[in-house]
Amino acid sequence: MTFAETLPIIINVLLCILLIVLIILAIKCIIVVDKADKLCDNIEKKVNTLNGLFNAIAAIDGHITNLFGMLFGGIEGLLDKLFTKDKEKKKGAKKDE
Repeated sequence: MTFAETLPIIINVLLCILLIVLIILAIKCIIVVDKADKLCDNIEKKVNTLNGLFNAIAAIDGHITNLFGMLFGGIEGLLDKLFTKDKEKKKGAKKDE
């Protein structure tokens, strides 16, 4: 046998080996993707269970913000009334002079 006769046989054997290796790699990739999909589904379920907690925290935060807003608004209104009365008294005292 000459080199020209054996070369196609060697190439065919190597192509068969390459085809088998690629099939094995494709199967392993499918398995890895399936495991990753299951992992993503598991993480999504856990995150969805926490959504209720986050919604409750957001609602509590909104109520506390409104409460402090009303509280500080009332304090600001009282201080505003006190200082405007002082200014009005000073203006009235200057008019009397």
